Amino acid sequence: MTPRRLRQLWYVPLLVLAMGLMLARLLAVARVLDLTGFAAFSGGLLVSGTFCMLGCLGLQALLQREWPMQLVRGRERHGPIRAAQCSLVALTCAVTGLIVAVSGVSPGGMTPGLLAVGALHGLSQQFFLVATVESRSRGDMLRFSLQNLVRAIVAMVASVLVAWSTGSAILALAADALLSMALSVRFFAVSLALAGQQASAIYALAWRRLRAVPWRSALQLSGVIAVGFALLNADRWVASSQFSATGFAQYAFAWTVLSTAQSAQGVINAAVYPMLSRRFGSAGREETFALCLKVSLAVMVIGGVLAFPLVWGLAWSIRRWYAPYADAIVVLPIFLAVAVLRASDFWSSFMLISGFEGRLLRLNLVAALLGSLIWVVGIQLGAGPSESLTQVAWLAAALTICNHAFVGWAAWMERRA
Repeated sequence: MTPRRLRQLWYVPLLVLAMGLMLARLLAVARVLDLTGFAAFSGGLLVSGTFCMLGCLGLQALLQREWPMQLVRGRERHGPIRAAQCSLVALTCAVTGLIVAVSGVSPGGMTPGLLAVGALHGLSQQFFLVATVESRSRGDMLRFSLQNLVRAIVAMVASVLVAWSTGSAILALAADALLSMALSVRFFAVSLALAGQQASAIYALAWRRLRAVPWRSALQLSGVIAVGFALLNADRWVASSQFSATGFAQYAFAWTVLSTAQSAQGVINAAVYPMLSRRFGSAGREETFALCLKVSLAVMVIGGVLAFPLVWGLAWSIRRWYAPYADAIVVLPIFLAVAVLRASDFWSSFMLISGFEGRLLRLNLVAALLGSLIWVVGIQLGAGPSESLTQVAWLAAALTICNHAFVGWAAWMERRA
């Protein structure tokens, strides 16, 4: 452990603090807005996450996989060019989304205004994800955590202040989106300076080389991300279409448990993914799988131990401070079990780094279909339409269990190939 590596360990508490602030933002907005307003805020975040599902049509996943390897080879210009291509594709997708929003399409009963601001917010998140790949690729986790912390503080202050002063979920999301975009521009400028590149030259090369992008691999990765998003968020879309605004607000509030778990997994994977990528390049697939297995088991054990006291603590906290959301308590045990599985899932990272994006896509599709079938036959046909929070929560459980089992099994089978 060199002094530099010891300093980098500070990324953990800083990144945890950043994720904690993002959670606190949701809780603060839930206190400031009424149930209908919080339902709109949660719906906008759902649209934002759905936009990020596109992953720049797979280029973001290519960027995350390639940039660490290219830096090891001393190719400083490759990463910024790919990042610029990601930004161009994301902007094109956002313009398309805005056109769809103003055309009157209303999935899940959302208004055109909410769809438009959700797409804008998704674009800002996409820009931020692309702009911060460089710090992770260099192994500079301390800088990456500081980037996330700054964004979390800005998002917290902007969202809560605007929501409190205007009572508008749409304006709160818009303020968050605009400030996040400004930060992303700044962070990418730092990346270009470290690589010794000029923005105008990089974007010109990015535009000219779009045809040379390995689009087949990128679209396979995009499919993986899209199906993975569906596995993680299908229950929220079902809830938004089946429940009233009050019911969806209740479900979205309980869903913060899963949001926290996915944030925790992101904190760990921020360091684990580049580490797995470097291990794969230096030691091969079997050593990479062994590291992935250790991390996954450690997170699962820790999460399982923490889940039991959390059930009681969260239920008490909701009754004490968030009485209007008391109906959400019934789904906490299901969500905490799902949260443990999602936080400990690093098998997809192993499959992507190993180059099995096509197989991972097929496995995700099978898991989505089987999980949905189990839910329909076991829950819907037996209990009737999705009228309770618990029924929809079981959809999240079925999809998560199937995906975790299938991808984990595939990773085990491919560890020595």
